[in-house]
Amino acid sequence: MDIVRGFALFGVLMVNMYGFGADSMAWNSPTDQLAFATMRVFFESKSWTLFSMLFGFGFAVQLQRVHERGFNILPIYLRRLAVLFALGAAHALLYDGDILMLYAELGLGLLVVRRLPKRMLLLLAIGLMLVFPLARFVSAWDQPAELEEIQSVGEARAQLERAQRNDVYATGSLAEVAADNASAIPADPLEDVTSPESGLAVFAMFLLGFSVGRSGVLRDIPGHTVSIARVRAWGLGFGFAAMAAERVLVATAGYAVFRSQQAGPGVQFAGDFLFAFGIAALSLGYAATLILAAQTPRGKAALAPLAQVGRLALTVYLTQTLMFTTLFYGYGFGQAFRLGPGAVTAWAVMIFAVQVAACQWWSRRFRFGPMEWLWRCLTYLKWQPLRLRSDSKR
Repeated sequence: MDIVRGFALFGVLMVNMYGFGADSMAWNSPTDQLAFATMRVFFESKSWTLFSMLFGFGFAVQLQRVHERGFNILPIYLRRLAVLFALGAAHALLYDGDILMLYAELGLGLLVVRRLPKRMLLLLAIGLMLVFPLARFVSAWDQPAELEEIQSVGEARAQLERAQRNDVYATGSLAEVAADNASAIPADPLEDVTSPESGLAVFAMFLLGFSVGRSGVLRDIPGHTVSIARVRAWGLGFGFAAMAAERVLVATAGYAVFRSQQAGPGVQFAGDFLFAFGIAALSLGYAATLILAAQTPRGKAALAPLAQVGRLALTVYLTQTLMFTTLFYGYGFGQAFRLGPGAVTAWAVMIFAVQVAACQWWSRRFRFGPMEWLWRCLTYLKWQPLRLRSDSKR
């Protein structure tokens, strides 16, 4: 699962970096269009979906360990969430796309539903996934006259130029950025339920991951190879088919998930349904593919660097923000709203490559990542050994 987590972190990095102007339609060269389409089809919304599933899966693993050891999970788990929320709040001052606060808040919900039967958990997850397409459908019928005109390339370029001159990320100091981002604290799980990335959708992925973790399938992967292969086939098959169909609606009917659109309510609902369930299916397909690949010696060796990244997930997530905000923000290299999809993709690959190398170096010397160590110390209210024992004797 560390391999899956490492893969998800690369997608999170790329998608987060696109939010500083690379997602604008102003970038219309063939290279930029290809880079954007790659990000859009393979990573956008799939990365946080996969990462959220892993959070729910991790909770199931924690519950099992607690049950085996026979102690109360509540004090430790609540402290764990409180520390996560505090780290997320600090992170949000630098980047308002933080997801840690939301995870901490929704993590409380897992405590509430942890004893529900698996069938009920899955039905609840499906119901929450339907909220986005249904809410947008109702909204479209209530306000049909407010369909926005599709922005032209020239207007998009002018918008980027204004942002370069006026946006706080492009021109502000660290203090000004933090002051502007303070409004993102705390996260609101019910904010904008008409978005496919609302807190309700995140909690639905928690429930899917929790169900998988509680099923015990991944405690005996060799014994469940056929089932995992079936998830891979259906997940990738339906997921890519849904993404392809959604792309057809974009090209032929003016549909869009995140941009202005001209599609009618019926087409909009179809596209939203395909997107909501397609990203979940594709994320499950990705996970199954990586899990099965890691069962072979060659696959395990090839994917080992991702496992090192996954073990240091919190540290990697936070240092990604430090690196890309330094690249984009005005007090750094000032590249916000100046880099297109091709350049941003290249930067994401380079940043992740540096992180892979750093994680390998760190893991040979230390038991935990620095942020994982801090999180663990504050959770258990006890100083945790950091250096590996063999390294401490040198």
